[in-house]
Amino acid sequence: MSFLDTIIKLDQDFLIYLNNFGTKPFDELWLTITRPANWFPLILLWLALLIKAFGWKKGLFFFFFAAAMGGLSDALVNCIKYTTLRPRPCWQEGVLEHIRILKCTHSYSFVSGHATTSMAITTFMYLLLKNRFKWSVVFYIFPLVFAYSRIYMGKHYPLDIVLGYVLGIIEAILYVKLARYLISKWFVKIAKT
Repeated sequence: MSFLDTIIKLDQDFLIYLNNFGTKPFDELWLTITRPANWFPLILLWLALLIKAFGWKKGLFFFFFAAAMGGLSDALVNCIKYTTLRPRPCWQEGVLEHIRILKCTHSYSFVSGHATTSMAITTFMYLLLKNRFKWSVVFYIFPLVFAYSRIYMGKHYPLDIVLGYVLGIIEAILYVKLARYLISKWFVKIAKT
């Protein structure tokens, strides 16, 4: 067995272990958590904090920049998924027989879009707001819970999520630098006119 095969087998075993913590009374809760629309109050909180921290113009700029980053993150994730073609656990023989499946789709598994994009946006917000709101580290509860819902449902392997987190953090660091650069140029230009 090659090193990669060993990693894949460990990943599958870990998924089976984590997924089997699920119980029917909690299924509806995790189905609710996994729906992006149900996190709308958090998005409104971020908008309010950005406006409070940076004012209307800069706050809205950062907010819409984060939304664009989310869309680009999703596009990147889909490129990776359709390049690697890793089957989801909920339809992979040898795994699906051992897990609880709440919902399945036939797109690919690696990397998790939920993990990547939620971590990218959370880190983006954290990097912008951490000096003004010391408690903003609690934002990280969002990607942790959001991405675990995918394991609970049987849609992603743990490595899909962990590497999605890594990709999301890298995206956020790059996008924060770009957003700060653009906003400094844009607002200097406005001030000169």
